[in-house]
Amino acid sequence: MSLNAAKKELAAAKRALESMKNATSFDVFEEEWRDLLNCLEKLWNKVERGCQHERSTFQPWQGQFSNLRRKDMLLRYLKQARDADNHSIQEVAEVKPAHRTVNFANRDGGYIEHMEIRNGEVVQYRGDPVVVTDHPPVVEAIKVKNSGNWYNPPTSHLDTLVQSRHPVVLGKLGIQFYESYLNEAEEKFYKKR
Repeated sequence: MSLNAAKKELAAAKRALESMKNATSFDVFEEEWRDLLNCLEKLWNKVERGCQHERSTFQPWQGQFSNLRRKDMLLRYLKQARDADNHSIQEVAEVKPAHRTVNFANRDGGYIEHMEIRNGEVVQYRGDPVVVTDHPPVVEAIKVKNSGNWYNPPTSHLDTLVQSRHPVVLGKLGIQFYESYLNEAEEKFYKKR
């Protein structure tokens, strides 16, 4: 018995993350995102199988991680997004279109005397100074439905704020968690021999 199969899933998840970072199309990006989600779930299952020789000790130890997977927003979302992808025809990510924002230079607000916009461009403006910002398109994880329940992309992980819905950010955090879980399992159930 060993955790080599779980380690292979971790390596595959890391490759999927790198492929997401280098993807030249949304289709490729989304395919790698779905692969990453599957690899994390397979890693979880293969650690369980790899520790069956110590089942009576492993199951109580794993309980703390099982509890986190149910309660932690990121971990719950990663599992539910994987399940939604595997058991339905839902999307698990989307491209949010580019957009432009106009804000007052003074954060406390200001006054617009006159603003004229044509074809998305400000052609005439009188008033307090404003800042126009163009935002490029961005990929985001989206809410998924599984077993009749909706799961939103996470806003926290292990009591820390998650400020991005980008799958690369979520995937990286998930990989870090599952890598730590795998290392702890190996330390507890294999290194003591």
